[in-house]
Amino acid sequence: MLDSMRRGANTLPAKIFLGLLTLSFIGWGVGSRLGASHSDTLATVGDTKITLGEFQRAYQRQSQALSRQIGQALTPDMARSIGLPQQTLGALMADATVANMAAATGLGVSDERLAQGIADDPQLRAPGAQSFNRDYFAQLLNQNGMNEAMFIAERRKEELSQQLAFGLVGGLTVPKTMVGAIYRYQNEARDIRYLTLARAQVEPIGKPADDVLAKWYEEHKGEFRAPEFRAIEVLALTPDAVADPSAVTDEEVSREYERTKDQYGAPEQRRIQQLFYATPEEAAAAAAKLKAGASFDQLIADAGSKPEDVDLGLLARDKVLDPAVAEAAFGLALDTPSEPVKSSFGTVLLRVTEIQPAHTKTLSEVAPDIRKAIAAKAAERSVLEVHDEVEDALAGGATLQEVASRFKLKLVTAEVDPEGNGTDDQPVAGLPDQAELLKAAFAADEGGENEPLSINHSFIWYNVAKVTPGRERALDEVKDKAIVAWTDAEAQVRLTAKADEMVKDLKAGTPIDALAGTASVEVETASGVTRQAGDAGLGADGVNAAFGGPKGHVAAVAGPDGTRIVLEVAEVVNPTMPEGAGEAVDIADRIATAVGQGLYGQYLAAAQEEFGTTVNQSLLNAAIGAGNASN
Repeated sequence: MLDSMRRGANTLPAKIFLGLLTLSFIGWGVGSRLGASHSDTLATVGDTKITLGEFQRAYQRQSQALSRQIGQALTPDMARSIGLPQQTLGALMADATVANMAAATGLGVSDERLAQGIADDPQLRAPGAQSFNRDYFAQLLNQNGMNEAMFIAERRKEELSQQLAFGLVGGLTVPKTMVGAIYRYQNEARDIRYLTLARAQVEPIGKPADDVLAKWYEEHKGEFRAPEFRAIEVLALTPDAVADPSAVTDEEVSREYERTKDQYGAPEQRRIQQLFYATPEEAAAAAAKLKAGASFDQLIADAGSKPEDVDLGLLARDKVLDPAVAEAAFGLALDTPSEPVKSSFGTVLLRVTEIQPAHTKTLSEVAPDIRKAIAAKAAERSVLEVHDEVEDALAGGATLQEVASRFKLKLVTAEVDPEGNGTDDQPVAGLPDQAELLKAAFAADEGGENEPLSINHSFIWYNVAKVTPGRERALDEVKDKAIVAWTDAEAQVRLTAKADEMVKDLKAGTPIDALAGTASVEVETASGVTRQAGDAGLGADGVNAAFGGPKGHVAAVAGPDGTRIVLEVAEVVNPTMPEGAGEAVDIADRIATAVGQGLYGQYLAAAQEEFGTTVNQSLLNAAIGAGNASN
C-alpha cells in the first residue's frame, strides 16, 4: 500500500505545478519596475499582488518536489543555480496574469465544476480505486505540504489557465508537409557497408629515430611531467587501534544480544495483493465469485489490472499502512483470498502470495561481532582520552615516531603525489582516509605544524617532511614510455591516412570489396540504420557520418578501441508516412503543443507588459538567501 501511495503522491506535484510548461518560463524581468518597499508584496501584475508568503510556499513545494525527483535534498545554492526562484516567481506571475485576463474577459470556474474535476481525477485516487476517497486525498495533500484550500486554489488557477490557453491556441493544426518532413527525418533507414581498420593493418611500426622522437617529445612533454611529491609521516588513532575485544565479558555480550536481538533477525514478511472496490456491495459480489469457483487472478483481470498493479510488495506487519489490512493479511493462509476487508481507503479483497517466516540468529552465531562492536564503542571514548595524551606529548616536543612507539600506534611514511601514487607510479598502500589526508597534506607547509584531522571517531596527525616540486622530465628519464606513446600516436596517424586514402579510392569508383581484399579485412553490413538506432556497430560518429550524404556517400570516422571505420551508404529507404495514426499523429501533436505553448507564452508576456509588473528584488534576494533585503 505504501509504495502505491508514494507513486500516487509523486504525481501530485506534477499535477499542481507543471500545468502548461511555458508558465514557469515567462520573462518577468524585462520591463518590470524593481521596487524595494517595506511591505510583504513581492511582485505585482496589474492590480494582482503576489505576497512573500505565497512565494515561499510555492518555492518550498517546488524544492521538495525536485528533491524527491533527484533523491537528495535541494540546497539553496543548487536551487539558485538552476533558476528555481525565477521559475517559481515566473509561474506565480503567469497565474496573476491569467487572473487579470479572466477578470477582464469574464472567464471563471464554478465550484461545482471544480469539485467534479477533482473527484474524477484518477491521479487523486488510491491505486486500483474506482472512486474518489477523501481520506486518501487528505493524505496526499499532507505528503505534499498542502491543505485542501491551498490545493483548490491551485486547481482553480490551473483550470483558468487551461480555459484561456484553449481559447487562444486550442485546435492548432500542423501542415502535413511539416509532419511528413519530420517523420521522414526520424525514420529514414540506411544500409551501410563498412570496413574496420585495426592497428594490425599498419604494423609493424619500427622505433623512431632519435631526432624524430626528440621532436615529438618536445611537443608532448607536458604529458610526461613529474607531479609534485610530498614525503609525509602519518599517525592514525582509530577505535580499532585501541579496541580490546578480549576485555569484553561474556555477560556484556549476552546483555547486548538480548537488548539488540531484533537486529539479528527479520520479522515475518508477506507479499500481499490488494483489490479495491468502490462499494462494500461490489466487494461482496467479487467474494461471491471466488466462492463460486472464480480465481483471484480472474478478479484482477476483471478489474482491468495486472498482478504487479495490485502487489503491495513483501512487507512486515508494521510496514503495512492500514491496520485493518495488516490484521487480515497476516491471518491468511498462503494463496487463500480474504473476505471483504473495510480499510481506510475503501473495501478490499486480499491475497498473500508469499510468506517468509521470522528468523533470528543465535547468540553463539553473533557473539564475535557483538564483542567487537562493544569493544569499538568503548574505544570511541578511549580515543578521546588518548587524543589528549598525544596532543600533550607533541606539545612537549615529542616526534610522531616517538608518539607511535609510546602508544603502540602504527606510523606510516610515504612519498606520494596528489593522486596517491608513489615515485614508482604505483598506489601507496596504508594511508588512512586517503582522500582527506592528501587534500590536507598538499595544502600544508613543509615542516609546519598541522592540526589533526578528525574523521569518523578517529584522529590523524601528519607532517610534511619534504616537498619535491613538479617538473618537466628529460626525455632520457621516460624514453621507454615516450616510445610507446609515440608508437600509439604514429599508429593513429597511419590508420587515418590509410582510411582517408580508401575514401578517395571509393569516390574514384573502386568497389569497397576490392579495398577490403587489399587490406585483408571483411566488409560488414549494418542494415536499417536510422538516426535513432544507436551505434549499430558503427559507433555514434559512424551513424552521424552515414547520414552525411545521399546514397553512395562515403566517409571515414574513428571507431572503437583506436580503430578507423571506412563506410559507404549502400541504400537509402524513405518510409511512407502512415495516415491518421501512430507516430505521425504523435509528431503532429508534439509540434502543435510546442507551437501552442510558444504562442501562449508570448501572449502572457505581452499581457504582463500591458498590465504592468513590479518585482521587489531585494525582498526576493532575502527570501532565497541571495543577499540582504534593503532597509
